[in-house]
Amino acid sequence: MAVPEPGAAACLDEDLAGALLQIEHAGRRRQLRCVEHDGGCRVRVDGRPALSFASCDYLGLARHPRLAAAAARAALAAGTSSGSARLLAGHDGELAALEQELAADFDAPAALVFSSGYLANLGVVTALAAPGDLIVSDRLGHASTVDACRLSGATVAVVPHNDLPALEQALAAAPRHRRTLVLVEGVYSMDGDGAPLAAIVARAEAVGALVVVDDAHGLGAVGPGGRGAAAAAGVGARVAVQIGNLGKALGSFGAFVLASAALRELLVQTSRPFVFTCAPPPPVVAAAREALAVRRDEPQRTERLQQNAARLRTALRGAGVSLHTGEAPAAGARPQALSLESAAAAVRSGASDPAPWPAAFASPIVPVPVGDDRRALEASARLLERGLFVPAVRPPTVPEGSARLRLTVTAEHSAAEVDAVAAAVAEVLR
Repeated sequence: MAVPEPGAAACLDEDLAGALLQIEHAGRRRQLRCVEHDGGCRVRVDGRPALSFASCDYLGLARHPRLAAAAARAALAAGTSSGSARLLAGHDGELAALEQELAADFDAPAALVFSSGYLANLGVVTALAAPGDLIVSDRLGHASTVDACRLSGATVAVVPHNDLPALEQALAAAPRHRRTLVLVEGVYSMDGDGAPLAAIVARAEAVGALVVVDDAHGLGAVGPGGRGAAAAAGVGARVAVQIGNLGKALGSFGAFVLASAALRELLVQTSRPFVFTCAPPPPVVAAAREALAVRRDEPQRTERLQQNAARLRTALRGAGVSLHTGEAPAAGARPQALSLESAAAAVRSGASDPAPWPAAFASPIVPVPVGDDRRALEASARLLERGLFVPAVRPPTVPEGSARLRLTVTAEHSAAEVDAVAAAVAEVLR
């Protein structure tokens, strides 16, 4: 009797097993860890109690009783799903009110909520750029921005991180294109630094280019009153688009776009990630609205977050720990220390350029370079043994040779806890 040939699914599984083995041998197999919250910054990582420096819940709102109560009321009154895309039947007064409040709180003409940050980036870039357009994108942009550029069909120029001369060179091609976008981040998610927005906006304006700022980690966290990186640089009214996140500093889920009323309407009409995605569910919308109210009622949360962010950098440097510069080190090179305040030296800007990050900019993301993938994993494991949850980040999330410990600080950490993690990181890396 003939033995049947293996089916396509079986052949696929064999191929996938080989691919997974290659990832394993490279030391880059990732694990889904069970992280359970015990209150505040306390968690259990696979059952082990620890103090977390891994969360982007920057203001400590995700478990705030007011947000929980608002979400519960909304679930009881309106259910757990919007049940539809917004243009069909998923738009209601609560969602409209959230967008009005976002625009007011962040000093923008209009706002539009998306169901995730990834979708917001895809939606904005593909709505604004098409074949015949030019996109100039920072090399360290988020994966969603990279995918958006590919989907747009536009000509894409990727420039070295925060390299103003390279930006100027790329923008020289702007007159040959219908529209030019400059894509940067307010706070870079794996590097903790920011774009020198004042200098970038000036160069973009000189050639009629539009600046799009993905400020997922900045809006609600950095700048005066937490109004983001553009506000910190004094260019909030001069950037075309700011993209924020409801699931980080605002303790809920989803994302939002701050833009002109005309651009908001264009996104409603043409943005495929908006048109063809279910609206956020009522409990999520209610929690986001309450988060904005808590921010207004408790401004000390933003102040404490920024104080903790500055304190962590100071404590790490004081313990002899190098901070990440925002670019992968050359092969065999030892990472060099670069503070947020002295980052202007890494940006080859002219003497007339303003400082890249004003005093109001205090990023809650603090990466510590390690370099070797396995050493980064080992350092993270040793910190967890000490009751500190500090993830290791490896390629392809970050460039080759730039594995790191990525610490995130929140408003809920105490000064003693910030000092303790800095001392522990220094000891482990020695």
